[in-house]
Amino acid sequence: MEIIQSFAKYEKGSPYIEKRKSKVDYFYLNFYSMLLSYITLQQQYGSVTMFCDKAAHDSLIKYIPYDNIEIVENQNDFLMWSKYKLDIMKLIGGDFIHVDQDVAIFDDFYKPFIDGKCDVLIQDVISRKSNFTKPFINENLDYFKGTNIFTKSYDGQGFSCGSVGLRKNVQELYFTGIDILYKSMLDFGLNNLDFAAMILEETLLYLITIENDLNYHHILEQKDVDELGILHAGDKIGYLHFWASTKFKQQYLVEIRNKILIDHSNFSEHILRFEREVLRNKPVFRYIFCG
Repeated sequence: MEIIQSFAKYEKGSPYIEKRKSKVDYFYLNFYSMLLSYITLQQQYGSVTMFCDKAAHDSLIKYIPYDNIEIVENQNDFLMWSKYKLDIMKLIGGDFIHVDQDVAIFDDFYKPFIDGKCDVLIQDVISRKSNFTKPFINENLDYFKGTNIFTKSYDGQGFSCGSVGLRKNVQELYFTGIDILYKSMLDFGLNNLDFAAMILEETLLYLITIENDLNYHHILEQKDVDELGILHAGDKIGYLHFWASTKFKQQYLVEIRNKILIDHSNFSEHILRFEREVLRNKPVFRYIFCG
């Protein structure tokens, strides 16, 4: 099974960094969660391929010992941050599991998909009360029916795709839907909507899955996510998703760094090199240790 990740350095930063008021360049803080993610995936599955653009490679990716690195330039605006990930998925060809670079796993959570017991693997099912994209879908059900993307009754839920596995038969359906929906978003200026990136990636996959009666497996329990949030729900079972700005919080940065230095000391050299060559003269380095 091919385990892949993707990461692009947008000209204006990431959609999360842009919303922060600090002068600290949080882009470089991605390094710690990315390294932990790679370590845990490599230990569970043996090999990880990272797809990135040259800017990300030269400033960040090259300091992490991925088994394979593929340079693919990014053609997308940062407001549609999921589009680069989707573009990479289209390049794979066979069955794959894409894992966001801020996800670390400490158990074999992908076994049901690898063993062929489901068509789709996802992180969790977003409940009606937590699904920010629900109003958009409800308001545009006629559009989805007209394009034959989704013709059934909508229950208000969606998928969260910190980890997502897709079979070849699912990819054809999903990628066709992406092309149709993305073109419509551009035509009507909807790509600037809040949660547009989530609609294109995660909600669309949910609609495709339900429409075609596909069998899916989720890693996290919906009840736990609603009550505890993604990070703490995952912490119960050893699945950590440092979603959005969580990965930039000083507490988690220090914990991740220490975990690698202590529990995965053979990777310590990568931290020390990155801090010496990249972070040492940047304000962000002081942030890690002083807040």
